[in-house]
Amino acid sequence: MPTAKISRAGSLSAPQRGALIACMTSIIAAGSYTTLAGLLTTEFVAEIGWGVDTVGPGIGINMLFYGLTAPFSIYVMRRYGIARVANTALAMLVTGSLVVLFPQPAVFNLVWGFIIGIGTGCLTMAYGGLIVKTWFPNRQGTIAGFLVASSVFGQFALLPFWSEVMQLYGWRAPLIGSALIAACAIGVNALFLREPEDVDQPDRAASTGKTHLYQEVFKSLLTAMRTRIFWSLVVLFLICGATTNGIMWSHFTMAATICGLTVTAASSVLLLIGIFNVFGTTLSGWLTDRIDVRTILTVAFLVRALTLLWLPSILVGVFDTRIVTFAIIFGVMDVATVPPIIAICNRVYGYDGPSIFGWINAFHQLGAGLMAMSGSMIWLVFGNYDPLWYISGVLCLMACVVVFTSSYAPKTQVQTQS
Repeated sequence: MPTAKISRAGSLSAPQRGALIACMTSIIAAGSYTTLAGLLTTEFVAEIGWGVDTVGPGIGINMLFYGLTAPFSIYVMRRYGIARVANTALAMLVTGSLVVLFPQPAVFNLVWGFIIGIGTGCLTMAYGGLIVKTWFPNRQGTIAGFLVASSVFGQFALLPFWSEVMQLYGWRAPLIGSALIAACAIGVNALFLREPEDVDQPDRAASTGKTHLYQEVFKSLLTAMRTRIFWSLVVLFLICGATTNGIMWSHFTMAATICGLTVTAASSVLLLIGIFNVFGTTLSGWLTDRIDVRTILTVAFLVRALTLLWLPSILVGVFDTRIVTFAIIFGVMDVATVPPIIAICNRVYGYDGPSIFGWINAFHQLGAGLMAMSGSMIWLVFGNYDPLWYISGVLCLMACVVVFTSSYAPKTQVQTQS
């Protein structure tokens, strides 16, 4: 049966419901948590008296598990059902939020690092990507690009709202609100998300015999690790994660408030980044099918480098056209690297492409986590965040070199299937 037809007048088909629910869950539930750390850090420092380094380990571990969870969650969802695993992850977010309401440094780092990290990791790239791959086999690029752009937008869109709520009702209010949204998402998944038993799934047929965890999760990784392209993509995504999630989600709000901006103004900058992420990711996906992927990656990293090197001179406590311009340009390039990397994985590794991308995305989060922890140390040593922006800019310039010393042409395809 066609994968995206309306089943009857006035109603949505299972694929359409799946895509909408995936979008809603990623935007509202996971998106609410992945950028909440910056707000909480600011308030923990100001109200409770914790140091930035106190919460740094938890934020770093969170980003690591946010990425590392993906390859395993894909396997578990295929084995036990998408809805069941999604609701378990949402329940982890609710539970973690309630525990963090009673803050202790060790408890926060453990809960935010492991429970929230694993929960969000199950509900982002893996969750939406599996629904796209299952229900939209002929339109994976278009639907996946939309979901990625929507998810990133959602991560920033709630920040201004949560910052206002926090100013009015204290730092616990965003946590309670996020827990309530996650609980609502559990209800929506339980009521409307159905397992795709009635949908043709060529990938499931193609994976006959790959039913064990080792075969499905690790075998393709071990084979890909023997190729140069894999390590080139690893380096690029390490740098990408370090110069996006690792600095913006964890340190920008704190850096902006130190320079004199309000929390709401800082959150508005992140909102602009999220808005223009949608345009940048969509444009990047469209261009990926038409021009050399190396050109897209080089432009993205180069422009990102220039904006980060410019940031220390414009982050001076005034919300003016310069900081708005930064937000727009950085937003366009922020996630523009993702569609080309997905395309490279699919072209080079074939059926195992999505799995390989999941592992490479884990390195993206590793880079983000390392930079999040390093940023805390930089602030303690220098008393400001300027070195963090300069280091990030230089790393992006290094990524440009990596792009042009590597080959991603389809003629270098590597078959990871045995």
